[in-house]
Order: sequence, then structure tokens, then C-alpha cells
Amino acid sequence: MKVIILTSYSTKNIYKVNYLIERLNVVGKVIEKRPRPVSLREKVNIRKRMIRRHGLIKTVNKLLYNKYRSLIINRQNEDTIRNTLFPDGADVEYSKDIPTIEVSNINEQSCIDFIKEHDPDVIAVCGTTVLKPQVFKLAKKGTINIHSGIVPEYRSADPFFWALYNNEPDKVGVTIHFVDEGIDTGPIIYQSAVGVTKDDTIATLVCKCNIIGAELMVRAIEDIERGEVKILKREDIQGRAFYHINLGILQYCIFLWRFRKLKNNL
Repeated sequence: MKVIILTSYSTKNIYKVNYLIERLNVVGKVIEKRPRPVSLREKVNIRKRMIRRHGLIKTVNKLLYNKYRSLIINRQNEDTIRNTLFPDGADVEYSKDIPTIEVSNINEQSCIDFIKEHDPDVIAVCGTTVLKPQVFKLAKKGTINIHSGIVPEYRSADPFFWALYNNEPDKVGVTIHFVDEGIDTGPIIYQSAVGVTKDDTIATLVCKCNIIGAELMVRAIEDIERGEVKILKREDIQGRAFYHINLGILQYCIFLWRFRKLKNNL
């Protein structure tokens, strides 16, 4: 069965792609690399749009967190993620050379043409922006996604951050689901909590979710190939979606306090 992977550049995504490539018939991958604003005018226009949409207070709160994350959090976490997923000094790189294209938007025509050319049975999503129907409907047997959160309780952005923020460590985990027109609303194939310990950090939980997520993704695709895929019914659970704008410096400071308190009580 032929698989196409849709992904983006990061240590955790490269790990997942390699795991799938080693175990499945992956015939190609599409890497989404969204352009970042370069000029001062572009950056100012983005800030103006954020203020119009979300208000000044939310925008400043978010921008302060983004700056702190890029300067402090990402640097602290990256070493742990790299050393866990690529131990013994291994290079963070793709393990096999397969047909690949790079796109600025996963829904653009070049991605659609590439998928049609390779005619996959399944599309595996490992870290991209939201797919449109003209992309996820191209796979004959469906498109499936790795979501680092327990759905429907924690859909969309930063799911296990919000699970910890809300003192629900049992909701820190991963879900494999079919992609539909909603955000993390498709039928669930597999779902697993990863377990939070006193020694965990955000970085170690990222690694746990990605390791278990890659394993469950392979299992789901093998189930699809055998015609044995089963859907986990959770319609009775109230769903929640969290968005990037809601995670600012204030929420992060509260999170640090709550996470320390949670671990002390484990």
C-alpha cells in the first residue's frame, strides 16, 4: 500500500517521518515550509491584523510569549528533544532519500499535483497546517493525522499544554484520526495517554507523544491495509478547541506554577 507523508521541518517531525519510512511503503513526502515575514512592513502589517482581530491586550500577551519562547523555551527544550529522538549524537536528518517536494502552503497546487502523480492509498500527516478537502480527499483509503492531544477534549493548538494547565494529566497523550473538514474532529483510530511523572518537562512529554504517536500511526496504516481499522466512538464527550492566540506570557507563567504543583502532588 502506497503512503504519502505531509510534514514540516522540526526535529520531532523528522523523527516521525523516519519511523514511518522505515516501516511502510512511503512513495513520497511533501514538506511545508511557510515563509516568514522579512521586511519591517510585513511584520507591522501582521501585528495590525492581529490587533484588529484579537485586540491589543491579547496581541501583546501573545507576542511577549512568542519572544520568550524563541529566546528561552525552544533552546532549553531542543537539546532534550534532539538527544532523546536522535541519541548518541546522530544527525537530525531524513533516513532515506525518497521523492520529495517543498511547498510554502500544504494546500497549494504543486502539492496536489505531487500527490496525484504518486496516487497514494493513504496520506499520513506529520505536522502541517490545516488541510483543505482538495488535499485530504486525494488518498483512496483516507488521510490520517497524528495529533499530540486527547480529542475531543483537547483539539487544535498546544493540546497537552492546556491539559496540564487545566490539571488534567490523564489527557496528555496522542490521537490518530482520519482527517475531515473540521480541526481534529475526524473519526478516531487510536488514542493513548502517555503518563506524566515528577521528572517530566514539556520537552520529555513532546518526546513521549511523538514516539507513541509514530508507533500508533504505523499500526493504524497497517490496520487500514488489512481492512481491519476500528473507530473509537467518543461522541458523548464534550469537545474543546484551543487556539494559538490564547497562549500568551500570562498563561505560560500560570502554567509553570500549576505544572510544578501538579508534579509535587503526583
